[in-house]
Amino acid sequence: MTVVSGTLQTYDRVGNREDLEDVVYNISPKDTPLVSMIGSVPVSATRHDWQTDTLRAPAANAQVEGDDYSFQTKTPTVRVQNFTQIASDTLIVSASQEKADKAGRKSELGYQLAKMGAEIKKDVELSLVSNTASSAGSSTTGRVSAGFPAWISSATSTNGLRGSGGSSGGFNSGTGLVSAATNGTQRAFTKTMLDTAISTCYNAGGNPTTVMVSPYNKRVFSTFMSDANVSQQRTASNPKKQATIVAAADMYLSDFGELAVVPNRVMLNASASRNVLVIDPDFVARGVFRAMQTEKLAKTGDAEKRAVVTEFCLVMKNEQACTVIADTYGLTAST
Repeated sequence: MTVVSGTLQTYDRVGNREDLEDVVYNISPKDTPLVSMIGSVPVSATRHDWQTDTLRAPAANAQVEGDDYSFQTKTPTVRVQNFTQIASDTLIVSASQEKADKAGRKSELGYQLAKMGAEIKKDVELSLVSNTASSAGSSTTGRVSAGFPAWISSATSTNGLRGSGGSSGGFNSGTGLVSAATNGTQRAFTKTMLDTAISTCYNAGGNPTTVMVSPYNKRVFSTFMSDANVSQQRTASNPKKQATIVAAADMYLSDFGELAVVPNRVMLNASASRNVLVIDPDFVARGVFRAMQTEKLAKTGDAEKRAVVTEFCLVMKNEQACTVIADTYGLTAST
């Protein structure tokens, strides 16, 4: 069948209006599980200090009646610190672009500022979950807040929690800095590792409630209960109900309490993915020196300038309440 000669078609018309949806679809995830889970504490200087302490081990305590006291030397508290880190992003939008009739957003400034806020929040999340050493910074380099895996010292990170050749970081009272851990040989995440990590925290006095993992290690965790990996559920009252394959687990009932196992998409970062975080949220916080804010910058041309900035640090109130299962395969079965 042929088109009748002289038929007007869309192919050569120049006056047809475009069909552009008045929405912008953004698939990028905005969730930041660690930032959302832990609390925040106010910080009043670029170096934030706090103290940690522990009770002595229990001992047999039976004294002689009427005996004079002997006095014991008491262990002083330990003072630790972290540095605030500045995270920011900038934007410049021409007056013409802001005035233009746009699809999917009324204001280019408003749309981009909302994006920047979500992006910086994810930057903060990555800082918190990364094995990053602290740095006091200088006039030419930015201050760096030490991340969760770096804080875990040999006091809580036994050999069983690191791959071959790996070693712990932790706070150094001599330098006042937190050193990053040394990566070891990567290996598969196992139930035995998880049980060891939880008991390590419990023995030290912590009560971890959350295990934070990369999406790949969340799938690995779901295989721990091999006898419950797959089940079909039909009820007698509804025999036509379709079978449901249950191949996931979100909670872990350990010998020392129930823990939520939370996947974190920010841990798709190759470096962050190799660590499984075992967290007691009562002993972890985000220090806030400057809450996230938008700054209107000086106008120097036919455009509007903005900056979004925040300043924060990770506060490990007592790192012995938490630990890390390091050097796991975090992205695939071999990386």
